[in-house]
Amino acid sequence: MNHDYILTFDVADGGARDKLTALCADDWQGDRIGATTWEVSTQLSPDAVEKAILALLKDGDHAVYYYLSDSKRIFRVVLAG
Repeated sequence: MNHDYILTFDVADGGARDKLTALCADDWQGDRIGATTWEVSTQLSPDAVEKAILALLKDGDHAVYYYLSDSKRIFRVVLAG
């Protein structure tokens, strides 16, 4: 089952930002909808997506993702490094 996400992030470190961008573009086959905003449809659970994002965040970095649950409710998750 695919999960749909909208992810936006502010990551200061260029290497970490590039890795997160590569995850969105390649591994998660997302579509860029802004400079640091992606629409992603993947079989990864929200927990797996969150762990992948948190691994790249450092102090002062932020990421927010929205996802549609099985019950058709939209959830917003705010992550900080």
